[in-house]
Amino acid sequence: MAVLLAVQFMLILDVAVVSVANPQIQEGLHIPAGDLQWTSTAYTVTFGGLLVVSGRACDILGRHRLFLVGTALFTLSSAACGLAQQDWQLFAARAVQGIGAAMVSPAALSLLTTSFADPEKRNRVMGLWGAVASGGAVAGQLIGGVLTDTWGWRWVFLINLPVGVLAMLAGHYVLPRDEVQRTAALDTEGAVTLTLGTVLAVFGISRTAEHALDTWAGLSFAAAVVLLALFVRREWRHDNPLVRFDIFRNRSLVGGNVVSILNAAAALTTIFFSSLYMQHVLNYSPFVAGLAFAPVTLAILGVSSLTDRLVAAFGVRTLLAAGAVLTGVGLLALCAMAVDGSYWTTVLPGLMLIGIGQGLGFAPGMIAATDGVPDDEQGLASGLVTTSQQLGGAVGFAILASVAASALPAPDSADPVALIHSYRVGYLAGLVAPALALVAALTLTRGRTSGPASTISSTNAKGETV
Repeated sequence: MAVLLAVQFMLILDVAVVSVANPQIQEGLHIPAGDLQWTSTAYTVTFGGLLVVSGRACDILGRHRLFLVGTALFTLSSAACGLAQQDWQLFAARAVQGIGAAMVSPAALSLLTTSFADPEKRNRVMGLWGAVASGGAVAGQLIGGVLTDTWGWRWVFLINLPVGVLAMLAGHYVLPRDEVQRTAALDTEGAVTLTLGTVLAVFGISRTAEHALDTWAGLSFAAAVVLLALFVRREWRHDNPLVRFDIFRNRSLVGGNVVSILNAAAALTTIFFSSLYMQHVLNYSPFVAGLAFAPVTLAILGVSSLTDRLVAAFGVRTLLAAGAVLTGVGLLALCAMAVDGSYWTTVLPGLMLIGIGQGLGFAPGMIAATDGVPDDEQGLASGLVTTSQQLGGAVGFAILASVAASALPAPDSADPVALIHSYRVGYLAGLVAPALALVAALTLTRGRTSGPASTISSTNAKGETV
């Protein structure tokens, strides 16, 4: 468990530290302003685009194997990032980093869910998983700032080397070895169409977030729809599909994924607009604005650490519903922002409510999304819920940022009143996310979870082995 949580912390940390180091990276490699976003986009596109395929590959090729290969790839590409001399080298290395992360994340999560079949222990571990994810986000802001100011931007990548090497060595000896499904083969054609379709969809989302819906984003979305439609058509007819659509008959899995998507959208919306308010209206520096989220992360850590007790006392459905309500109330509280406001009165109360709400919803959402899934499909389930978290925030950000921008008379306006009005519109539009999450939690998820389903062969009424 310690090995898996350490690697998950490294993956989350690597996302956050780059945002802090971007100014130095741009100066050091002479990256044009319009291309700087590729330091993050190159990672996001490959990470989000390969999660489902990697999750299914874990089930077929072995979680232990995928974890070690992915960690090695992530570690080597981190070294390449730190040694990059030109912008294209950094972008390419970041893309490979995303591939490694996409292999590691579902492998690590499915190793956890299959190693702790007892529901109580599993819920406790999932709470720790959520706490590590939250802790990595705020630690990335702090560690990134210290490393960049002390040793330079290259060390935000090179710091991954000792962690990755230790994780590979420890993982080789202590992680459980699962059996390879020798009778199953990875659907290569399905994997290619799904990967290309998802990558193009992620690229379109990232492009829309940065440049609005332009020609390139539109073409990406159109190509993604065609490829994903071809993928669905092929999978329905394939004897051994990459994604078994029967898995979506599991209402808890569907509910957990829907809630995870909506929670990610609400969280990123909150971070985005709150950061803008603190920097453009309250005149905080970027570092101080990032530090302002530390109390919120501590709240998420505290709630996540109690996940097993809370699930045992109230059930997954109640926690997800309560988290959605608190998130909605927090968004309404943030609408009270004012020109003469302060962090303590107009920012922190709303952020704390949302932080507690996210803490109540993060791990239970993942528990619901993997509940009742057979061991030999836990990799696929882990890939699906991780994809939901990754893409949910990106989609929510793209949509709600566009809504807020439409309410701003001039995008570069320095008028605090106009800025606050656009942020408030974004928060109000963001209320859709917790409202839908509440509905999904109440109608799709179970009150109590049963853990992963055992993989037992039996014969159905038609005489087919299931």
